[in-house]
Amino acid sequence: MKGMSISRRFASLVLCCCFFLVIPLLSRPALAAKKRVWRSNSGGGETYSTGKLSRPTNSVIITFLHLETVDSATYTLEYKTNKTTQGIVGTVTPAGQDTESRDLYFGTCSHGVCTPHDNISAATLTVETRLKTGVTNTKRYYIRI
Repeated sequence: MKGMSISRRFASLVLCCCFFLVIPLLSRPALAAKKRVWRSNSGGGETYSTGKLSRPTNSVIITFLHLETVDSATYTLEYKTNKTTQGIVGTVTPAGQDTESRDLYFGTCSHGVCTPHDNISAATLTVETRLKTGVTNTKRYYIRI
């Protein structure tokens, strides 16, 4: 009987410990990730640019759209070539036209002679469009070469 008494005491001790360890865990508020809120900063869902790789010309052709509502647009083409980061930066200021295109060459040009870059990778084109309403739209293109 004494053996039974010790095992009952041990069982009640384990039960008390579990009770005092589990109850504080259950009384805490649940921690969860915040609900994702999708934001649109384009001011209406319009697309203000398109970017397309042109393999024959070794370039990216960017077309700016709906320029009648655009104050200015800046673009940055960034890419790696032989472990060196290269890039092109520019701005478009509309002058009455509805669309405008730019041909961004993967290489360098000097005095009418162009030299293409080799081993191009990790190319991204970022276009930031500032509308006449003051809203800024940013679009990023990941270019597969």
